Amino acid sequence: MIWFLRDIDLLSVLARAATLAFEALLLGGVAFLFVVVRPARASEAVEDFCRRGIRAAALALVVGELAMVSSSGALLLSGSDLTLSDVMTTSFFRADLFAILFAIGLWICARFKSNKAAIASVALSFLLLAATVSTSHAAARIDQRVLLALLTVAHHVGTAVWVGAMAYLLISLGRVESPSEARLLTQRYSRMAMFGAATLVLAGVGMAWFYVGSWSATYTTAYGIMLVAKIYLFLVMIALGAGNWFLVRRLASDPTPLLARLRRVVEAEVCLGFLAVLTAASLTAQAPAVDVAAQDRLTSHEIYVRLHPEPPRMSSPPLAALAPPSSLAVAVQDSQFVPTVGSDDTDRAWSEYNHHWAGLIVLIAGLLALLSRYRTMRWARFWPLSFAGLAVFILLRADPENWPLGPRPFWQSFASPDVLQHRVGAILIVVFAAFECAVQAGKLKARWASYVFPAMCGLGAALLLTHEHSAKDVKEAMLAEMSHTPIALLGMTAGCSRWLELRLPKSRMATIASYLWPVCLALVGYILLNYRELP
Repeated sequence: MIWFLRDIDLLSVLARAATLAFEALLLGGVAFLFVVVRPARASEAVEDFCRRGIRAAALALVVGELAMVSSSGALLLSGSDLTLSDVMTTSFFRADLFAILFAIGLWICARFKSNKAAIASVALSFLLLAATVSTSHAAARIDQRVLLALLTVAHHVGTAVWVGAMAYLLISLGRVESPSEARLLTQRYSRMAMFGAATLVLAGVGMAWFYVGSWSATYTTAYGIMLVAKIYLFLVMIALGAGNWFLVRRLASDPTPLLARLRRVVEAEVCLGFLAVLTAASLTAQAPAVDVAAQDRLTSHEIYVRLHPEPPRMSSPPLAALAPPSSLAVAVQDSQFVPTVGSDDTDRAWSEYNHHWAGLIVLIAGLLALLSRYRTMRWARFWPLSFAGLAVFILLRADPENWPLGPRPFWQSFASPDVLQHRVGAILIVVFAAFECAVQAGKLKARWASYVFPAMCGLGAALLLTHEHSAKDVKEAMLAEMSHTPIALLGMTAGCSRWLELRLPKSRMATIASYLWPVCLALVGYILLNYRELP
């Protein structure tokens, strides 16, 4: 896995993201059970589902913690003279070990329905929070450590009772025995979610005050850029949540169709919520903005020079002008646990040319998808075919030192992680194009096939948001972050809106969603067209 990803830091971020998501599910399940389900006297089927969900989340958290402590330990051992015994005495190892023990305790408590088990669940939940927060940025601070730890606990609590518990609401609505039971569950959850959202905002503002420190840090540091991405996700969730709140108030008049609509919107909201959790995991891997020295921050001039619109590069530098390729054995050896080697201006111009043509293809795909909304332009529904051209372009141009442009043979070049990643990506694009084309043409009518596009959008957005750029130049990494983060947010918006278009019955919201995702796709193409690596 590490060889394929070429980046143990990325593996650590993914493990951290998994533990945060499972923690939110576990604590959200406990909150939903004791604040919503039991006081509402919900049916036995709903309560049994909640207990099963808590147990599953607890076991998943144990696995996630084991993965995180393993990756963190490997990272520590690889960069120092420490032994395994030394690592086992570190604070992060002990904290993760306690988190595992508390998660197992919650798994045991979820098997019993007694009041003692309920009290123990609440106590273990707070102990679990204490263990996870002890490895956060707050624990590493010298000043205001206690206050920041309390704010971090509040932030986790708000996430759990809003986002984590929402997943239980979604599935519980499919198990209720009557509309009145569903109405009671949604009303109680709405009140708890509003408390969670308010707690999340207040704690987030407090943490931003100490960790960011200034407005300029939101666009001159990687921490600030990721924080803005998280705020965007939060605002979209708030907008969807506000719509749900009005639906809940109308449930008494016509519950059945409104409940179906509520469930569809909650599905998208759950996806957004856990994408925000993944973004939070990426934030924890960044140094707080307030700690970034002035020389490591981007200036407004540097941002303007790199990001101001310019005509795309549609002519490629000659192949002979690129740096001579090394042997395949050297390339494979260089790719083991080291960042990408530096490149000269010709290599960057080659990369810009590739990005700009890829952007043009994505822009055309988005515009064709938008045109296909109109009855007279139905031929444009075959827009996914353009992605097949993108796959061929990646195969030919992504790795010029390999077949067919370079001297390295086709099959042997699969030993290089970079080449393998690009070719796997090209295959996935072809598969996606075939699926979506068949769906748009009505040849593939299976319901699951239509969900491939939004699923790939969500997966791509998650990978972009969790990927930490490991360029040697800190400013280059931040500039790459500034171009990749908007693409991730647009991809997420496209995936959710396409999901809503497919899942909602005919309504105004479904119509808006059907126009929104093609626009997002076209905007991704526009951003790629302005992608630059040269000043």
